[in-house]
Amino acid sequence: MGALADKKLFLLDMDGTIYLGDRLFDGAADFLRRVRARGGRYVFLTNNSSRGTDAYIEKLARMGIAAQPEDFLTSADATIAYLKKTYRDALYYVCGTRSLKSQLRAAGLRVTDTLTDGIDVLLLGYDTELTYRKLEDCCILLGRGVDYIATHPDLVCPTSYGCAPDCGSVIEMLDTACHRRPKVIGKPQPEMVYLALERFSCAPEDACLIGDRVYTDIACGKNAGIDTVFVLSGEGVEADCEKYGVQPTWILPDIRAVLEEL
Repeated sequence: MGALADKKLFLLDMDGTIYLGDRLFDGAADFLRRVRARGGRYVFLTNNSSRGTDAYIEKLARMGIAAQPEDFLTSADATIAYLKKTYRDALYYVCGTRSLKSQLRAAGLRVTDTLTDGIDVLLLGYDTELTYRKLEDCCILLGRGVDYIATHPDLVCPTSYGCAPDCGSVIEMLDTACHRRPKVIGKPQPEMVYLALERFSCAPEDACLIGDRVYTDIACGKNAGIDTVFVLSGEGVEADCEKYGVQPTWILPDIRAVLEEL
């Protein structure tokens, strides 16, 4: 374990880590400036598959943070890479947002949101446009035995009013109804970290992942072999470390405290 001040690449969760809803956390902007001033790099690493990079750039701009597409890696990015590697000319039923479906189509994948013959894969994302019809379609497809993939397993998404059900909550609901569980692509799987390390030619010992969930963020960093910071500003609480059997390298109250370590 090296000192936080020695890290060169910071992989940052977003919801609950640098902002909550439309409120940027105290110290977040200063932290980002400090990393760049030291010659380091930060990448926003998010499991939220409901929106594309453009939406995140606009959201951060409203908070006074300038960002570029290369500053992001999402579970949708990792899912697209996996699907392209695993399937050839498959037809995907996507239980997800219009934004997610647009990203998949832009990557050259065949996508439908209509129940039809010939569907090879059910892909489940964080669907802020979820309807009961979509849930019924998912159950029918799971009963047919199609492959089943989820972009990420987060149970809830932090909001300004508390939490809202995320992709993981729908996974649990469908498991109750159909007794099937998906292959999960996003955090806690290490693929997004590996992509970031490769993209920025960074050694694992020079990187650190900062997030507010033990079972996704911290577990992802551990699975990828890099140091982690568990911040207590979002969904997670310190007791989660024992609950999930995952121990972060550091536990700090918020991003301001991380800044002070630099």
